[in-house]
Amino acid sequence: MKKLHSILLTLTATLLCCSALAQTRDVGFQVGVHTPMGQRAGVGGDITFGVGYGQFFRSGLGFRTGLQYSASVADINDAFGVPVAFAYRTRSRSAGERLQAGAAGAGSSLSDGGPYRRSGDVARGAVGGFLLSLFSDVEFFAGVTPGYVAGASGSPYRVSRGGTGYSWDDFWVEKKRAFSLTLDAGACLNYSIWRFDLKLTPAFHFCPTGNYVYHADRLAADGDTIKVQGTTTPLRWFFTFTAGLAYRF
Repeated sequence: MKKLHSILLTLTATLLCCSALAQTRDVGFQVGVHTPMGQRAGVGGDITFGVGYGQFFRSGLGFRTGLQYSASVADINDAFGVPVAFAYRTRSRSAGERLQAGAAGAGSSLSDGGPYRRSGDVARGAVGGFLLSLFSDVEFFAGVTPGYVAGASGSPYRVSRGGTGYSWDDFWVEKKRAFSLTLDAGACLNYSIWRFDLKLTPAFHFCPTGNYVYHADRLAADGDTIKVQGTTTPLRWFFTFTAGLAYRF
C-alpha cells in the first residue's frame, strides 16, 4: 500500500511539474473524412469526429490525446479511438511574418505556369498560395490510437459481369476483431486568431492489428453449379483529413 501511495505521489508530482513547464495548452474539436488508401470496389470513406487536448513546452515539444469517432471505416460502422501522440510545434510567426509569407506565396503562384494560364486559374492560384502561406505555426506528430470497432462485417457489394452464363463479383469487408490499434503520423497547419486556432490536419495511419480484411469473390453459374474464386487483402493503410477549432490557454 505504501509503495502504491509513493507511485501515485510521484506521478502527481511529475504531472504538476510538466504543467508548470508548459507554455501553452489547447482544447478543441475536429471533423473530417476517414478513408482506406487504395482503390477498391465498394469501399469508401466516411465522416470522423474528434475532441482533443494538447500541451506544449517552450522547446516546442509536447503531446496530444483525445477521443475520436468514425461513423464507419471501410464500410464497418462505429469505430472509436483514443489517440495519443508526441508532437513538435514550430515557432509561432508574427502577423507581419504571416502577411509577408502570404504575399510571397501569392506571388509565386502568379509567376508559375507562364503566360498561357487562364485568368481564373491565375486568380485561384494566387488566393490559394496566399492562404496556404498564412499559417501561424505547424505541428508534426507521431503516436498510436488504441480503439474499438463496434460494428459488424460489411454487406457484399455485387457487380454483374457480361459473358456466357451468369456471373458476378462480390466485394465486402470482414471485421476480424473488435479491438484495434493504429500507428499514426501527420502534420497540422494552425491559423491563429487571438486564442483560437483553425486547424487543418492530414494524417496517415497503419493498422498492425488487421481489423479489416477486404474480400473480392468472383462467382460463375454453370447450370446448377456455382464456382467461386476469391481473394482476401488486409486493409492496413488509412488516411484522414480533418478541420477543427481549438482554444489556447
